[in-house]
Amino acid sequence: MLSSETGIPGSGTQKTDHCSEIGRLPESACSVPAMRTELWIADTERLALDSQLERMLPLLTAAETEKVLRFRRREDRLRCAVGRLLIRALAAEQLGRADAPLQLSEYGKPSFMGENAVHFNLSHAGDLVVLAYGNLPLGVDVEKRRAIAWRELASSFSAEEQALLEADEDPLGLFYRFWTVREAFSKEEGLGLPIFESGDMVMDYGSGTVCYHDRTLRFRTWELSGYTLSVCASRLDAIRLCRLSSEGWNRVLTCNGGTDLLKREEKLEKEFESLDGGGMRLNRIAQTVSFMRYERKTAER
Repeated sequence: MLSSETGIPGSGTQKTDHCSEIGRLPESACSVPAMRTELWIADTERLALDSQLERMLPLLTAAETEKVLRFRRREDRLRCAVGRLLIRALAAEQLGRADAPLQLSEYGKPSFMGENAVHFNLSHAGDLVVLAYGNLPLGVDVEKRRAIAWRELASSFSAEEQALLEADEDPLGLFYRFWTVREAFSKEEGLGLPIFESGDMVMDYGSGTVCYHDRTLRFRTWELSGYTLSVCASRLDAIRLCRLSSEGWNRVLTCNGGTDLLKREEKLEKEFESLDGGGMRLNRIAQTVSFMRYERKTAER
């Protein structure tokens, strides 16, 4: 449940700066009830995850680490690593193994193998990384709100939507709601490109439905502090929006087998830093840290 949630009549949007905080993964992560949807929100700044990036890499497979390091900017590497660890934590809770194999759709949408496997989707922007999962295919999109030329970007929207934007007291906020719903709809379908040129798309914020050709999906939208978040699925009967606390993030690391490794590394590195010279003891500590990381990577292959 949300600890604070205010509905905007007729908008299908929830304004909230407070999500339920979880010090561990939700109980429903072990057994998702029918038609229930969970969204985990990892705030990388709030959790001070930037300083942990190098310690996250040994928890990933060699292929995953390579993917992270393809990004040139550190913030992109961080979001990629955090997203992958969230997916692995979900796999550990749902499928019993963090390294559960993934398959890709024609357009590159990842999913777990198996007919009854939980469905998930990932999105990130700014400091937020969001993982949505449930029993049905779904799409999620989060965007960091910033001043943009929204009229130019909305030129591909329907005439009705453009009229609504012009009439709204917060056109930028409404634009991001339209945008994120389109992204989430597209990602639910596993399409390669978001549906922006959508004269045939009809959104009903009163009922929370979006129609495009022969598809009708439900959607929900939230306005977080400086961000807009939307999720789409064929059914959204019950939704839990959760912001990971520090304890919750530690649970993610535990699901990835990382808590003990990180504690041992931190202890050794503190001892390493406290020494003022070389010597055999210093070398042994450095070698031990390196071996621990090698041991973890080998076990994941």
